[in-house]
Amino acid sequence: MQSDYFKGFSLTLLGVLILSFDALLIRLINAESADILFWRGILLSITVAVGFKLKYPEQALFRRDGCYLRSTVLFGISSICFVLAINLTSVANVLVIISVQPLFAAFFSRVFLKEKSPMVTWIAIIVALLGIFWVLKDSWQGPNLQGDLLALACGLALSLKFVNDRAEQQHSMVPALIGGGLMMSAYALFTTDSIMLTGSQWGWTLILCLIIVPTAFILITLGPKRIPAAEVGMLMLLETVIGPLWVWLFLHITPNTAALQGGSLVIATLIIHTLIRIKLTRKAALVGTH
Repeated sequence: MQSDYFKGFSLTLLGVLILSFDALLIRLINAESADILFWRGILLSITVAVGFKLKYPEQALFRRDGCYLRSTVLFGISSICFVLAINLTSVANVLVIISVQPLFAAFFSRVFLKEKSPMVTWIAIIVALLGIFWVLKDSWQGPNLQGDLLALACGLALSLKFVNDRAEQQHSMVPALIGGGLMMSAYALFTTDSIMLTGSQWGWTLILCLIIVPTAFILITLGPKRIPAAEVGMLMLLETVIGPLWVWLFLHITPNTAALQGGSLVIATLIIHTLIRIKLTRKAALVGTH
């Protein structure tokens, strides 16, 4: 059980770190939201399908059970809302608003899975959110309401997906990313007249859709099977801190003091929470052996 928790934590952490490049690459592509969604969806679906079939040739790519369908739809909704929000409001606003989803995940886990998160996780979530709100203090400069609401919808959909995926212990939920990708592409086709990109847009799109998004979401999809959905959501807070950092480094948009202070609080909270959880799981393992 202890090693299973650490594996889930490590997979999720790596997935979030890779995903932190998502917003930067969307900005670098600098294309219409629908164009990005089409190629993001179709390339993600192809990459995941090929990789999954190579590793699990006997398993089906599509299923008709409720858990698979819910995961597909929720992933599709969260991805569509995320890309639209990034192009309608600031990167910091989007990531800050999405960061409230650990509370949604903990709440939905309690309602649907009857899963009680330990007190240390609730305390860590609250402290981390205080850090996020501190970032928000100086970065909220006339945000577009539509973009902010889409970011909120993204956070809700992601938290429900984490809870849904954790409830499914029999099958891998990775193939649901394929259906979610196709859902993105279908949405794009109905909302744009052209899906063509030009010049450097192709290079950034291929990096984003063939490497960053598939790798990140495969890892993040595997995480909830081993750690509580609320903790997956809490790890996703790292994207809120690191995402704007990449924008600063590559696009020279300097983060303000509040962003640095709040980000430091989030990272410190995650480190302390991890150390406490390690201690608790070791203690539980020792009690279980006696």
